[in-house]
Amino acid sequence: MKYITLLVIFCTVFIACEQKKTKTAINAENDEKYLSTKDEIIVFDSLAPVEVIYKDSIIGWKGYFKVTEDLKRLKKTTPNEVLNTAEELTKDVELMRDSITVEVLNERGMRARINTLFNQSLRLQEMKDIPAITVPEITKQTQGLFNIYRMINTKINAIYEQNDFERELVEDNFFFSKIDSIK
Repeated sequence: MKYITLLVIFCTVFIACEQKKTKTAINAENDEKYLSTKDEIIVFDSLAPVEVIYKDSIIGWKGYFKVTEDLKRLKKTTPNEVLNTAEELTKDVELMRDSITVEVLNERGMRARINTLFNQSLRLQEMKDIPAITVPEITKQTQGLFNIYRMINTKINAIYEQNDFERELVEDNFFFSKIDSIK
């Protein structure tokens, strides 16, 4: 009798567990049916970033650092989150464009890159209103933002390296020395 009771209890528990597993599987299928591919986390900036070597020279440029923070948040996120934060990113890029306080950086090449970044962020903002937009299109646009931002950082480094080189030439009086001159 004792063994029969244990067998009945064991069978009851076993059957109850099987029913819970099927209910869980059905719930998982229902959840997957309503998930969108735009809700999957994607790493957008997979290329190595270009660090600004002369950060202390651009410390007063608020817009640059706001855009940097926005792009750090967008580095590993979902396409839906990218579309939702596109408006804030556009405002920060506009602030970056309008608030260049460093005179050395206020040149045509830099302004062209910043305007391109602004246009890319506007395009990303407009994508939010397009219902048929796909994840690869969002990914391509977001990757374009990171590429242009990398170009801006490279240009900042190049401008300051050129200034350092010119300053060293003047200090060393390299080209203007009279070593090779004929007296």
